[in-house]
Amino acid sequence: MHSYVLSLRDTVKDKETKTLRFSTGLGRPSYLRVPWSTEGSSLPDDEPLPADALKDVQTWLRTIVEDAKEGKAPGTEFQVVFFVHGYNTDPKEALKRQRLAEQELRARGFDCMVIGFDWPTGGTALAYAYDRHEAGQAAGALVGGAIFPFALFSTTSCPIKVHVMAHSMGGYVLREAFRNADSARMSQIPNDWCIGQVVLFGADVSSQCFAIGGDMDPVFQHCGRLTNYFSGYDEALAVSNVKNLDISSRVGRVGMPINKPTNEKAIDVNCGPRYTEVKARSFAVINGMASHSWYLEDEVWYDDLAHTLKGGIDRNVIPTRHPEASGLPDDFVLSIKRQQP
Repeated sequence: MHSYVLSLRDTVKDKETKTLRFSTGLGRPSYLRVPWSTEGSSLPDDEPLPADALKDVQTWLRTIVEDAKEGKAPGTEFQVVFFVHGYNTDPKEALKRQRLAEQELRARGFDCMVIGFDWPTGGTALAYAYDRHEAGQAAGALVGGAIFPFALFSTTSCPIKVHVMAHSMGGYVLREAFRNADSARMSQIPNDWCIGQVVLFGADVSSQCFAIGGDMDPVFQHCGRLTNYFSGYDEALAVSNVKNLDISSRVGRVGMPINKPTNEKAIDVNCGPRYTEVKARSFAVINGMASHSWYLEDEVWYDDLAHTLKGGIDRNVIPTRHPEASGLPDDFVLSIKRQQP
């Protein structure tokens, strides 16, 4: 069993073991195939290493597709979900979150492969400004080095459908990646490319940029649907904790703007009531601030996420949510209790 990661981190030699490890700065893309140290349902505490890198992106893509095709009939659609982590997340923690998401989605009948996009972070909660800078620098590789190569690699024997889920500052990486791809006018990337679902949760992006004509327009142009999961109880996204010049309300805390029109592809799901339903939240698998990362260990959220990524039923009849009391279209509340199977 293996996990796949595109790492944008530089490397450093460990003083004790003399082996190369990933560090906190921006480096060349490394296309990783990371083995599980243990098989089965448990999540091992593995660390992605430079030694896990395959020689180039084409080898990486071929290996992933071969893994995906194993045991499946020719022509079976291959679902890829890129996981873009948030700030202050080291490679080991990013891999654990990626694997947990894949395990939970598969348990809910969404047969997918979750692939990590590991951009460099400073390794401390105080390095917010550093992480923001590195996020912007690494963003271009998400489309040019990850999403679009899969689109080119799709074949009739293994058609590939790509989705993206982004947490916290990963939402900023996603936004900048799509903006850069459009503005750079890369010759190998036609402007009509499109992916399936985009999912944001606890996103550290200004709410106002989701208005029509804002900075999120390129994302909406190139996706089938965008679902934003937010919670007013997210302490990491409080204005007092935003350590840069942009102190506008974050979409992961307040949702998309209600005073301006948003794109018809936009969905808001208020998860605050579900967060408060579970008392004294603590983590069994991951590490992090409970109010900001709780989604990744919440069964109701995963139920809703699986329905969203599958896309088999309309957004208005997903059983794990109900319309907001405001009556605004495409505004929902995540269920407090898990639905009976």
